[in-house]
Amino acid sequence: MKIRLLACVTTILLTGTAWAQVCPPPGCTLVCQQGGLLGYECGGSGQPHFVISDGVQIDQLTEVSGVNASFSVAGLTVHTTIGNTTFAPFTIGTSETRVRFTTSLGGECVQIKNLSGFVNPSPIIVDMRALDVLRTGAFFCREPARDLVCFPVKGQVGPPFPTNLGCTPDRVEFACGRVPS
Repeated sequence: MKIRLLACVTTILLTGTAWAQVCPPPGCTLVCQQGGLLGYECGGSGQPHFVISDGVQIDQLTEVSGVNASFSVAGLTVHTTIGNTTFAPFTIGTSETRVRFTTSLGGECVQIKNLSGFVNPSPIIVDMRALDVLRTGAFFCREPARDLVCFPVKGQVGPPFPTNLGCTPDRVEFACGRVPS
């Protein structure tokens, strides 16, 4: 079992985003069967532009402009897990004062920058997709029941998509993790 797991992890690390929809390869169920929150870009010109889903709950993100944020997360040290990866703790240096998105769960999202101590864990595995994490464009959402940190991703971002998202997705745009309060 240890050798099969090691072979699977090695395969994932060596091939990264190059392997198409072949996850899980034979014997790779422990590494690839990780859940997570994925953010999907919705097709068309209407709202919402994005939805975040864990496969059960859907959170619609609506782009807004000219709205001041009701919070700042500058200086916050973030501990999170996304998919199969626990991120090393990092500190948010800058939290925008303007809201980037409002959420259907009653929250606001602000763009974050200058992530001190951020170690890019790419590739990560979320819902059987190999994804590379991008720092630029990261954002933080504060909702009544949870806080999330989301990163743009590239890699296995194409179909198949869930059918219950409330919009027609074009691609996976973000991978998100809950942030304990």
